[in-house]
Amino acid sequence: MSDDFRPDTTAEHLLWLLHQHGVDHLFLNPGTDSAPLQEAAVTLAEAGVGMPRIITCTFESVALAAAHGYWQVTGRPQAVFVHVDVGTQNLGAMVHNAMRDRAGVVVIAGKTPYGEDPDSLGGRSHTIHWQQDVPDQAGVVRGYAKWTLEVTRPDVLPRAVGRAVQVAGGGRPGPAYLMVSRDVLMDPPATGPSRTTGYAVPRPPVADAETVRRIADLLSEAERPLLITSRTGRRPGGFEAVTRLAELTGTRVVDKPESGCVNIDSSHPLNVRSAATAQRLVAEADLILVADCDVPWIPKIVRPRADATVVQIAADPLREDMPLWTFPADLAVAADGATVLGQVTAALPEIDPAAKWAGAEVGEARTAGGAETPQGPIAAAEVFAALNEVLRADDIVVEETVTNATTLREVLDRSLPGTLAGTGSPGLGWGLGGAVGVKLAAPDRRVVTVVGDGSFMFGVPTSALCLAAEADAPILAVVLNNDGYRASRLPVFELFPEGRSAARGDAVGTRFQSPPDFAAVARACHADGESVDDRTDLVPALQRALKILESGRSAVVDVRIVRD
Repeated sequence: MSDDFRPDTTAEHLLWLLHQHGVDHLFLNPGTDSAPLQEAAVTLAEAGVGMPRIITCTFESVALAAAHGYWQVTGRPQAVFVHVDVGTQNLGAMVHNAMRDRAGVVVIAGKTPYGEDPDSLGGRSHTIHWQQDVPDQAGVVRGYAKWTLEVTRPDVLPRAVGRAVQVAGGGRPGPAYLMVSRDVLMDPPATGPSRTTGYAVPRPPVADAETVRRIADLLSEAERPLLITSRTGRRPGGFEAVTRLAELTGTRVVDKPESGCVNIDSSHPLNVRSAATAQRLVAEADLILVADCDVPWIPKIVRPRADATVVQIAADPLREDMPLWTFPADLAVAADGATVLGQVTAALPEIDPAAKWAGAEVGEARTAGGAETPQGPIAAAEVFAALNEVLRADDIVVEETVTNATTLREVLDRSLPGTLAGTGSPGLGWGLGGAVGVKLAAPDRRVVTVVGDGSFMFGVPTSALCLAAEADAPILAVVLNNDGYRASRLPVFELFPEGRSAARGDAVGTRFQSPPDFAAVARACHADGESVDDRTDLVPALQRALKILESGRSAVVDVRIVRD
């Protein structure tokens, strides 16, 4: 502990420790158990003691999405405080997203107080303190958190906070879950020095020299090499490593739609933008490098040819947290994709890139936004083409378009690393809160989130837009509004192609009969709101919204697209 700061409570010590470990923001959804923390925040602020910026969040899942978005930009864990078991449960699918997307976040949850005597500071004083006393609070997130711990004594706190931040951000990053009761938070803090250094995060692992040489030789010998990647571009140097390897070896690159980052310039001639072409190349390639990608192809749709060599590169190439992950791996490399691709590039022998894929049809026509539907409702591709007209190269697009993710990849131009964000996970509702976190991490950039109408509602827009205003982190949300859950309708048609639902062109439970007015919701939450159903007004509406964004307010553009 520093010589000029002597906390009076463990709660004050907690805030100081978070700050010392580089946590910039504490996204707070308060409850009866957070009272000592709220008082500590005022005390430290008046004393001029450094602590995380505390941002009030009106719903827990939005808070965690924001912390996750901040991580994607900075690679530094942020903290979320929720109340006991019920607040933990309200984190919902965002815990799944953080786990699957390897997002380093620290969730701090209250715990039911232990004391109940009249002189017990912070002891039980409300009915809920018994009702919220559950047998296994950490069990709510145990299947998704990397690490859980309850702080039961003040002297454990320094090690617990250091360990939480270290585990969240190190190795395969993910959520760390820390519990502490309010009576412990009110206890006098531990005496003596608090070690805040020595919690190093390990550097990304590298491949051994023999493995690097083997991959380099495979690339040299292959006639049709293919690189499939998802998150390599999120690592420092990942974008450059993918691009350089592709250019030196003539390897085609499949930048998976669910990647949530830019792995290679979308317009690069070696980037395979078309999903149909990507499937065909998977079936034709004689060498497939899979880097930082959980699901490189769908076996029900396409499989590599029998004699193809498949190299799996990831921090955990066995995907031990997916019980039935059985994609082929002729060579499995437990290392960071960006690092390995850089190593391989440095070890490459002389290769003629033009000789790769010789005689094969690897070209593809660029999807023309809107060309297929000059009349009738607006198509999703037209929305992405319109965004190409109004976005700057350094704008950050946060994507949660679900069934339109493939079209977004085919149409939306992103040429710079770090200009696309997304989880690639099925926990809907991340796009709005995640965009706020991205904006907090990149305050000088324009942040535009593109979401479906279902995702917009899953994202608790009243909470997310209020968070954007509260945090002074304005975002533009573009809603692809098709009046329902297309992602839930298509599987019905797939499984029952001759069924009654397919014949009707609809499926039970997938159409919104009485949806809210999204533009009105935006206006009720300190944001501008506009609805668009005429393609001639699409670009002007986006331009108006971006001007609102630049003025410091959030905006929502609700685009009525084709109902298919």
